[in-house]
Amino acid sequence: MEYKCLKRHFFSRENYKIVPVRSEDKYLIMQWRNEQIYHLRQNKPLIREEQEHYFQNVVSLLFEQEKPSQILFSYLENDVCIGYGGLVHINWIDKHAEVSFIINTELENDFFEFHWLKYLYLIEQVAFEELNLHKIFTFAFDLRPHLYQAVEKAGFTKEAVLKEHFFWKGSFINAVVHSKIKDEISLRTATEKDLMLYFEWTNDEQVRSQSFNSELISLETHTKWFLNRLKEQDNHLYVFESKKVEAIGQVRLEKDRATETAVISVSIDKKYRGKGWASIILRKGVEHFLDTHAGYLVEAHIKANNESSIKSFLKAGFILDKELTHHDFQSLLLIYKNV
Repeated sequence: MEYKCLKRHFFSRENYKIVPVRSEDKYLIMQWRNEQIYHLRQNKPLIREEQEHYFQNVVSLLFEQEKPSQILFSYLENDVCIGYGGLVHINWIDKHAEVSFIINTELENDFFEFHWLKYLYLIEQVAFEELNLHKIFTFAFDLRPHLYQAVEKAGFTKEAVLKEHFFWKGSFINAVVHSKIKDEISLRTATEKDLMLYFEWTNDEQVRSQSFNSELISLETHTKWFLNRLKEQDNHLYVFESKKVEAIGQVRLEKDRATETAVISVSIDKKYRGKGWASIILRKGVEHFLDTHAGYLVEAHIKANNESSIKSFLKAGFILDKELTHHDFQSLLLIYKNV
């Protein structure tokens, strides 16, 4: 079935996708909910009759509504259902909704974060691109700190802790809220008109100090380099702009087809530094690149003393692979793992 409120009816990346919740998955979903009842707002185990009634009398009606209170999806790996979730408690006036998600209980221990990051990437497309919501959030019993690590890696921010909000196993426990607001930035491919913008960023004092070659770049050298990079198919130059169409910064990926790797670099306009934009545009740049280059390994080479840059890459989903020694400095090789 298809939701009347959506133009697109499935959202995918690599072998994973979400589709409107399927009736054939209802008993799997019931099983997982009963196995994980401890962290759900569900006061007793479900039985087949109740699940059947819920799908026939609640879920089925959601598909025909212009503004349903919830939109539910089956989460598939190679077309096999391994999870379920959606946007619930949708507030169409204030444009926000709660994110719901559970996975096959057998995957919880070893693949929890992996699947949460996959799912959040997909459900954000529904929320922000399809429904034009302003904000999404998670609302969870304070029982699973590994959940907070996953959602924060996906760009969510802890917004509130509701003290002793639920009564659980004889005592009161907190509820924790993480939220994400729709980014007011856009991505576009660089053009010849950006030549001087890139020249300014390239020769910025802070940028040069952390580059492997710290010497200033002449306009002649930069012009030749920049125009050549625009022509080369293996170079991807992305400019990120604010809602006011001001340039925030850039991400560049240079790919090697033989090894299926891509080296990434980033720079932020000095007006926007110190505000957390680096990790945001890094993640968006990587995701945009991987949408058309699935399977590529994205890596970064950073001077070991560049603490702020290292922090931004780690927050964006990179991990340390190894340390490298040069003749006069140390550097780190980081690789992107949240895909």
